[in-house]
Amino acid sequence: MTDTKTPEEIESIIESIRPCFQCGICASSCPVFRVAPEINPRHAIDEIVKTGVIEPDGTEWSCAYCLMCEQRCPMGVSLAHLLVAVKNISTEKGNAPEGLPEIIHSILSTGVIAQDSDLDKMREKYDLPPLKRPTAKEVRKVLELTGATDLLELYQSKGVGSD
Repeated sequence: MTDTKTPEEIESIIESIRPCFQCGICASSCPVFRVAPEINPRHAIDEIVKTGVIEPDGTEWSCAYCLMCEQRCPMGVSLAHLLVAVKNISTEKGNAPEGLPEIIHSILSTGVIAQDSDLDKMREKYDLPPLKRPTAKEVRKVLELTGATDLLELYQSKGVGSD
């Protein structure tokens, strides 16, 4: 089990899920659950409610953040937002998906994850103008304000990711 060290954040997640009466609409609405029934968004949060601990299994990273669960929940529970909170806690604990430090580093240096994309080629094929790309400076500012650069430093201090 992962040491929580964030009882206020976990208590906030538990408090936010209290209106849920486990009808299952969130799971039946979830596109990830439809193709991978072992990944149930409600169960991911339910385990935290039961144990008060975020396990390092990475289930929260499967959320596509489509917000279908939130849109269809009769109690107005924002399960996707709760999973984002769990992702943030997991990342702070060093349980982010492999490759995340490299992605952050690429975005910081170039402003994008990948220089060439199929989207650019498709736009060109249909005579559409290229999308405006942010500058690395603009992206760095956003990442600094959101704390992503702090996470990169954390991972680099642990010897993970690009320098």
